[in-house]
Amino acid sequence: MNKLTIRQAAIQDLSKLVPIFDDYREYFGQQKEPAAVDQFLFEKFEHLESVIFIAQLEDEVVGFAQLYPVFSSLTLQRVWLLNDFFIAEEFRGNGIGTKLFAKVKKFTLLTKSKGIELSVEHSNKKAWVFWEKQGFKMDKEFRYYFYKI
Repeated sequence: MNKLTIRQAAIQDLSKLVPIFDDYREYFGQQKEPAAVDQFLFEKFEHLESVIFIAQLEDEVVGFAQLYPVFSSLTLQRVWLLNDFFIAEEFRGNGIGTKLFAKVKKFTLLTKSKGIELSVEHSNKKAWVFWEKQGFKMDKEFRYYFYKI
């Protein structure tokens, strides 16, 4: 495998990030909308609303992780919501996801955060296995709800 680089993305990476982000959305049943994805990601960079890490081989982005800050009022700490995590299908099984998550974990430690939160579809057993290998535990203390508008 060519040289893998994992780093925090900057707004200059937007044009490289849009295609894989659109692939990610398509993977989860959404229509491809490159212009809307470009605008969405631009706003995340412009307003500092998220932190994105990219995995690159040569000049191609083959994976990414997007974190959003949330806060715990009880512990008075930041928690990072790992909302988006994706490795292009043809690059899976090569350890890229593990290396990308290691960078996310290091960032979480450096920002003195309480931890990382994520959710996985009930049907996505491969993701369960991956995240449990990374050290995640299913929350047994809280039941999460979602109110759809």
